[in-house]
Amino acid sequence: MSIKIPFNIGFNENIQSRTGEIHLSFTEEFQAMEQEQRVKIYRAYLEHLIAKAQMAKDENSQKGVITVLQIADQLFPHLQAEQIPLQETIIVEMGENAEGSSLDDLLNSGPE
Repeated sequence: MSIKIPFNIGFNENIQSRTGEIHLSFTEEFQAMEQEQRVKIYRAYLEHLIAKAQMAKDENSQKGVITVLQIADQLFPHLQAEQIPLQETIIVEMGENAEGSSLDDLLNSGPE
């Protein structure tokens, strides 16, 4: 059984600031699905990531999969509640000098 991937992942690294950004963009196919189908596909993807993390052969691969899994897991309840605009790219800043807000803060803040 092939796993449908709900989003594409990109990574930008800034060596000077010692930060990195993970960019998540939901695929057009995923965006076009009905909500119930999206939740089913996303849940299967989370299970796939868990299995992939357990089977990783080296520590760096495992860390990468676990990072994506943690982000995807944090997004899941918001996806279920239809709180995420699927056409937008989600940017997660990581590193020692990363700044920003939590996803909950961003989703719960109203327009200024």
